[in-house]
Amino acid sequence: MSWLYPDRGDFIAVVGKMQDINAVRQVKATLLSSRYLSVYSMNAPGFIPGIDFSDHLNYWQHDIPAVMITDTAFYRNKQYHLPGDTADRLNYQKMAQMVL
Repeated sequence: MSWLYPDRGDFIAVVGKMQDINAVRQVKATLLSSRYLSVYSMNAPGFIPGIDFSDHLNYWQHDIPAVMITDTAFYRNKQYHLPGDTADRLNYQKMAQMVL
């Protein structure tokens, strides 16, 4: 995904399936109302690695529109979901800006 997104985690990405373009647009528009965040979005087919790496997959499996809101850490953090993926590596100030 480095060809699409920056390698620095100073943004949020809204990701959805191809047919969920309206849901992705609505969520992105809401997030863009924050002065603090850069927001990227992508609608992609399910075979793209990472597009189904979260809880939204359960909704997709039942044909319920859903999006993933992510900072794409799994592409940048080599310790993602490993023992080195610890709380001290999180940016709580940025996370607070994300709360709607």
